Amino acid sequence: MKISKKCLFLVLGMVASLLIGSGLSEAGFIQGTRIKTDHPSPFYILLSPDGNTIFTANQSGHSVSIVDAKSKKVIGEVPVGIQPEALAITADGKTLYVCNAEEDSVSVLDVASKAVTKVIKVGDWPCNIKLSKDGSKAYVCCSGNMWDKIDIIDTSSNTKTGEIQLSHYGPRDIAISPDGKTGIVILDTAGSVNRSVDFIDLTTNKVTENRVIRESCNLRGIDYTPCGCYAIVTYETPKVWLPVCEAENGQIFTNNIAVIETKPGGKVARLPIDELNNYDGNPYGIQCGPRGKYVYIGIRGMHRVSILDLPNLIKVVSTNSQDELDYIRDDFETTTKYLVQRVNVGLCPSSVAVSPDGKYCYAANYFSNSISIIKTPLD
Repeated sequence: MKISKKCLFLVLGMVASLLIGSGLSEAGFIQGTRIKTDHPSPFYILLSPDGNTIFTANQSGHSVSIVDAKSKKVIGEVPVGIQPEALAITADGKTLYVCNAEEDSVSVLDVASKAVTKVIKVGDWPCNIKLSKDGSKAYVCCSGNMWDKIDIIDTSSNTKTGEIQLSHYGPRDIAISPDGKTGIVILDTAGSVNRSVDFIDLTTNKVTENRVIRESCNLRGIDYTPCGCYAIVTYETPKVWLPVCEAENGQIFTNNIAVIETKPGGKVARLPIDELNNYDGNPYGIQCGPRGKYVYIGIRGMHRVSILDLPNLIKVVSTNSQDELDYIRDDFETTTKYLVQRVNVGLCPSSVAVSPDGKYCYAANYFSNSISIIKTPLD
């Protein structure tokens, strides 16, 4: 059956009206330019400190795209190493660090000249990078074969100067506390159904505590809440219940977040983000809004961004004991207490970034080769 152009434009107009009329979200798209391959696959997205520039690490394109946030136009594309997976930027917005996973290196990119000025060799499969609060160090997560260390780069000389020994292998991401004193690393240790996080004293570079997230796998993203009292992790829970027809009851596989109290020995709340007939398959990148109102999660398997109410989420954790939290992990009714909205974006959003003023959330759409823009006037 053929659809006329007039009907197609009418349908698209109705969809746009629904998005704008929702009050919370208004989605738009920026089509990325292409380099080296027909499918650049934007995997990671990052904003400049002033929010005026967007950067994407294009995994299959082996490049970084630079986008003007105001004009929504691509203003540059820089070839980097093979399969870039993560980005970090200095506070002055002048230097970008790029993790090249396949090449076991970090590219140092000068933003003004749009050129790579140095390549730093690091461990096996660098997949994430964060800067210290003062910007003097870059912490690189390498999740390759049996890798159990965080590499440290001195940003003044752009050389690797040290390592942090971890409790287990498979560091996937690191979050730096708002006061800059502590790092939390998610350890996606292959072969274990009890993945964990390491707390690191960034003064001594020593692990101070290992906290287990029971019955977890595919730990993918972590972020501190603005107050620093909690950290939130995206993950999945595999199960062994049969038959498969019971999947709608969460008996086969569930998609979750772990809300972790950052005080020593604090609670680990394993909370669902699925609903009974609506599942958030493969939660990936996560970021808390700067005003402490919302949490944004890229849901790769469902091609959307899920938005959670952070105060309500924290209320669930603070008003329940650890035993009670363990019990409600599979209660999908719990999700309704903090789920605000799910916003459809492009295909396979693997990473999200929130503007410094909290008004926009950007998602990198891996299979659409695009960036989605979600307007969030309530944050």
